[in-house]
Amino acid sequence: MKYVNGSTFLPEQLLAEVQKYVEGVYIYIPKKGAKRRVWGENTNHHREMELRNLQIFDQYLEGASYEILVKRFHLSDKSIRRIVLAEKKRLEPKGEHMKEIIKNWTIEAIVEENITQIYHSAWSVGDQYVLKEYTKAANLYRNIQMFQILGKEGVPVPQVVSLGDGADYYEENGKFYLLTTKLKGKNVVEEKNLDEEWFWKFGEILAKLHLAFRQCEKTMSFWNNSLLEEMEGWVTDELTKTGEDFLAMEQARKAIGQLGEVYADLPKQLIHRDVYLGNFLFEEKEFSGYIDFDLSQSNIRIFDICYFLLGLLLREGANTVEEEFWFQAVRLVVDGYESLIPLSEVERASIPCVMKNIELLFVAYFSREKDEKLAQDAALIFQFVSKNENKIRL
Repeated sequence: MKYVNGSTFLPEQLLAEVQKYVEGVYIYIPKKGAKRRVWGENTNHHREMELRNLQIFDQYLEGASYEILVKRFHLSDKSIRRIVLAEKKRLEPKGEHMKEIIKNWTIEAIVEENITQIYHSAWSVGDQYVLKEYTKAANLYRNIQMFQILGKEGVPVPQVVSLGDGADYYEENGKFYLLTTKLKGKNVVEEKNLDEEWFWKFGEILAKLHLAFRQCEKTMSFWNNSLLEEMEGWVTDELTKTGEDFLAMEQARKAIGQLGEVYADLPKQLIHRDVYLGNFLFEEKEFSGYIDFDLSQSNIRIFDICYFLLGLLLREGANTVEEEFWFQAVRLVVDGYESLIPLSEVERASIPCVMKNIELLFVAYFSREKDEKLAQDAALIFQFVSKNENKIRL
């Protein structure tokens, strides 16, 4: 499903007639007769629904209200409540198992009632600890090492709680369990309540993390990823196969070419790679800690800035950040970041380009996953950034 401007294809008389009924919105025009796809023909519907329902449940656990979830996922209140209840019941046996897992740590004054789910793979243990389940040993080992290094640098991250025998984690049936201290604060879920000062401080918070990451780079090895190689490789391949359903390949190739022209001049370092408000904790608007480094990698450093800002746009449909304020938030976050780490002229000028390529990556990823709705959302944000490059460029 490709976005096109109606004035490009419709005769003026027909366009005027359509505008009598609706204007300023996107309209889906279905294919005729035999061209129309059968529901589920090009999607793994059950898998999509499972992933969507898990995402809804995780955001519910983070603190998002039913009202917010209704707007974000375009479902009825009844449907959202049904999904949350179903996920609670489905994951309840795992929660019961966590009550047995926690017994491997010698923690006083912990009773079964003190264990509550805060994420589909994490549980709060009383007011002081968090128990997390890992399915990949590599992610576990990396997180343990990063927590230790960042903690020594004075960065507010969870601290590992060892078992009685001194081991850092517990293993059972191919899964790994890590107990850490619980940081104060909670995830911010209603961006509309945040002011200019908050966004400036967030840029500073992100810069502090990048400075601390440089210490991790001295002793740890990380996946050295290249956004450009991804764009010129699997992303281009995927967009060539299915991306035309969402946007013109000419636009995609132009954006990837722009990235190629500046990529060598964009500084690289260890980045978080999943910068959204769910991974940053705040107590009464004051920052209290960083969590979840599962996707950390070496890449261009402005990726984290762009990824965070695009995430605010993605939620715009839930009336969390007004469009005009978003342009202001871009400048505030960058200014806060530059209070500690100055960006080069090339970096500042390349922010719209990097944003466009991140959205192309999401179009390709969701196309590959057969999730047409999210692929279309990413394509629309790509178009928005392309249209407003001059307002975004600093």
